[in-house]
Amino acid sequence: MPKDYFLGNEPSVDRVMKVVVALARETYVLKDRLGIVERKLDEKGVVTRADLDDYKPTADDEKEILETRDAFVESILSPIVAQRIDIE
Repeated sequence: MPKDYFLGNEPSVDRVMKVVVALARETYVLKDRLGIVERKLDEKGVVTRADLDDYKPTADDEKEILETRDAFVESILSPIVAQRIDIE
């Protein structure tokens, strides 16, 4: 049976980590969707569900979205990565 642990050899810590990652993923989706709402409000003053579903980012928006995503992932994972580096 393969070992599937994030941190050490403790299954309970691994389960908690999976919950944290799932919550972080959902939080990012909400942040991304809110960013679209804010962009559309700036453009039009009102937002419909269709505006959100049909949104296509500009090249500048895409760059900002990717930078925001990378910073979010870094903020979530940096304590874990730092601990793994210290251990190894």
